[in-house]
Amino acid sequence: MFRIYTSFVNKIKNTLQFFLSFLLIHSMSFVDLHNHLYGSITAKKLFEIGLNNPNPRWTLFTNLYNKLYSKEFKTESFFEDYEDLEQFKNLYFFNKPAPFIEFQSKFNLIIALSKFDEEEIRDVAKDIVAEHAKQEVAFAEYRLMYAPNATREVYESKTIAACEGLQLGEELSQNTIQARLVMSLHRDGNYLEQYEWLKELMNERNLVRKYLVGIDFCYIEEGFPPSEKKSFFERVLRDNEENPHTAVSILYHVGESFADKTPKSAARWVGESALYGAHRLGHSIALGINPESFADKTISEKVSERLDQLQFEIQHYEKLKYFGITMDYAKLIQEVNLLKGKDKDSQISFVINKQYIDELHTLQEFLIYLIREETKSVIECCPTSNLYIGMLPNMEEHPIHRFVDRNLRVTIASDDPGIFETTLKREYQLAANSGLSEKKLDQIEKLSYLYTSEKL
Repeated sequence: MFRIYTSFVNKIKNTLQFFLSFLLIHSMSFVDLHNHLYGSITAKKLFEIGLNNPNPRWTLFTNLYNKLYSKEFKTESFFEDYEDLEQFKNLYFFNKPAPFIEFQSKFNLIIALSKFDEEEIRDVAKDIVAEHAKQEVAFAEYRLMYAPNATREVYESKTIAACEGLQLGEELSQNTIQARLVMSLHRDGNYLEQYEWLKELMNERNLVRKYLVGIDFCYIEEGFPPSEKKSFFERVLRDNEENPHTAVSILYHVGESFADKTPKSAARWVGESALYGAHRLGHSIALGINPESFADKTISEKVSERLDQLQFEIQHYEKLKYFGITMDYAKLIQEVNLLKGKDKDSQISFVINKQYIDELHTLQEFLIYLIREETKSVIECCPTSNLYIGMLPNMEEHPIHRFVDRNLRVTIASDDPGIFETTLKREYQLAANSGLSEKKLDQIEKLSYLYTSEKL
């Protein structure tokens, strides 16, 4: 009888907590700091864009989709075959846990159907800002990426068009929302030159200077260690000090997808990105994921990556010890000496045993401490995106709980709400449903205003 009573009371408590969280979330005005402009396009809007495009770039979509799912498309009758919006949604929405490459196959549909000219960019920006204003978003930063080989002329004309679209969206919404632009640069592209183009454009155009507030690195992170960007980050931070009127934030996708390395190295990449000067860190799952989730798995990485990890642990050994179990110092030195003579591009494999799990937990706690105490970096958590691309088992396992418990600076964002069929309000609700308290959610929402690019 007592157990039945206790169970009933707990159900009442859970229902009450859900109801209070629901009321809180529906009274919020939201700040979305991680949002990709074209990833925000709704299925209906994307279908219209494609229908009005006389020359869709079909192979950009069909090649990868066919490779992954063995599905052929009749491109000449595509819009007749998918005129039922529900069928098109099934093709477009990414709504299951799967590797990043499968997400990319969905995003490629946007790339294929879009003209991506100035008129379209302006129109898309206007409509998305207006729609997000209706969803009670009060401030949003939208990320936009051009082709790797885009010319200076393209950078200038399309950036101006994006800024004009954001301004039109604000006006259409009677200025109930503030919209800003972030340019995403290719990790393997000519990002320094492109950055310089953007800085010059900011100097020349008041409109661009008002709306362009940050630069970002996104897309596939495997194979691109943050150490490659260290000198570039230093250049941007130096420019920000010398020319504050054209200052931009550094935003960096990291620790989201890490199939090329061990969890330790992935977590270290997050910490290094912060220490090198990134203002906000996109996703950072590797920093807070439960180490037990890797138990008994065999994971490989390059010898060069393993050496970087060993050197990091040697460098910080005395401090690491205070956070838990570490690899023995003599063994660290011994392994470095053993690997020095090996081919740096060859692979080394690990079975994730209890010792490794304990060491990973220690490393994560140390990196969390460094980010909190020695940087001002903010973690951008995108619940739906992390559940699917990060392939987390459920929201209860989301690192946001650990980040909040450790007093890291955190914001909740929507990432690609068009593809994920979500809204920022729904992302907050997911966090609430997973047990994040009403007080913590309210704090995250309010503090997010302090984490905008212009304030950072």
